[in-house]
Amino acid sequence: MKITSAELLRQPGGCILRLSTDNGLTGTAIGSAAAGAQAMRLAKSLLTGADPRGVVGLWQQTSQAARSGRGRSRIRAAALLDLALWDLKARSNGEPLWRTLGGARPRAHAYASSADRFRDDDELSIWFRRMVSEHGFGAGKLLVSGDGRADLRRLARMSAALSLATPYPMLTIDAGQRWSATQAIRRLRAMERRYDLTWIEGISGGRDARGLKRVSDSIAGAVCIGAGFSGIADFLPHLRQRSADVVQIDIGAVGITAAMQIADAAYGLELPVTLAAATGNIHAQVAGVMPNCMSVEIVDPDPPAWLQSDVRVAGGRATAGDAPGNGLRLVRS
Repeated sequence: MKITSAELLRQPGGCILRLSTDNGLTGTAIGSAAAGAQAMRLAKSLLTGADPRGVVGLWQQTSQAARSGRGRSRIRAAALLDLALWDLKARSNGEPLWRTLGGARPRAHAYASSADRFRDDDELSIWFRRMVSEHGFGAGKLLVSGDGRADLRRLARMSAALSLATPYPMLTIDAGQRWSATQAIRRLRAMERRYDLTWIEGISGGRDARGLKRVSDSIAGAVCIGAGFSGIADFLPHLRQRSADVVQIDIGAVGITAAMQIADAAYGLELPVTLAAATGNIHAQVAGVMPNCMSVEIVDPDPPAWLQSDVRVAGGRATAGDAPGNGLRLVRS
C-alpha cells in the first residue's frame, strides 16, 4: 500500500486534509488552514509513494522537516499528517483507531469546556445546565478574567449547574494567560476559600516553570500545563522541575505519535494527563491507550453539521465506537 495523493478541502475556520492510497483507502485529518497548506507541501515531498502503515517513522521525517523551518504552522502541519496517517493505518487494519493504538477501553471521563463563548452569565448557566441534562457532565472548565468578583460569580454559576449531576463537581479554570505566577497565587487562594478547584491552567503562558512550581506549592489545586505546546521539548522543563501537576496534550498541535510520547513521559513521573478538545472529539480514540489519562475536554458534544463522528458523549463520558479509522465521516451537502 502506497500513498498516491494528498487533497486539501477548505472549511470555515479550518481545513480537511485527505491522504489517498493506491488501494482506495483515504485517511482524514482536520486542522487549521495554515497548517493544511504546509501539510500539503510536506506530503508531496515526503509521503508520496510511502507506506502509510509506518506511521512513527513517517512522523519522524515530517516532524524533523517541519522543525527545520520557521513558524508554528509547520509543526502543526506535521501533527495534521500524523493524524491522517493513523486514520489510514486503522482503516487498513479494518478496525477503529483506538484498537490500532492498542487501547482496551474506548471510553474516557469528559468535562464540558465553555471556552470563551459566553460573556453573559445567564447564557453560561443555560449552557452548563444543558450539558448536564443532555450529556450528564459533572465536570467543567471556565475561562476567567481579571475581574475577581465576576470570576467568582461565574464560577458559582458553573458549580451550581454541575451540582445537578453530582454533589462533588470537578471544577477547572483557565486563566487565559492573563495572570502572572504571583497574581495567580493571590487570586486562586481567594477562590479556594469557597471552591474546591481541580486544576488551573493558562498561567503566564505556561512557560515559566519556576513560577508555576511556586504556584503549585502555594495552592490546594493542581497546576495544568500544555496549552499551546508543540512537542515533548516544551514539556521537559516542567517535567524536570515538577512544576506541573497535570499535563494537557493537544493532539491537534502535536499529533498522536508525539502525544503518546508525552503521555509516557508523564506516566514515568506519575503525572495524570488530560486531552485538549479535538474536532469530532476523536481524542476519545486516543485516551484509552494512555493509562494516566484522567479526562478529555469537550467543547461541542455534537460534531458540526458537515461532519459525523463515531464518538458519543453521554453520562459524562466520551465513548468511541467501532467504525474503522478515527470514526469521522464528511457529510456531503
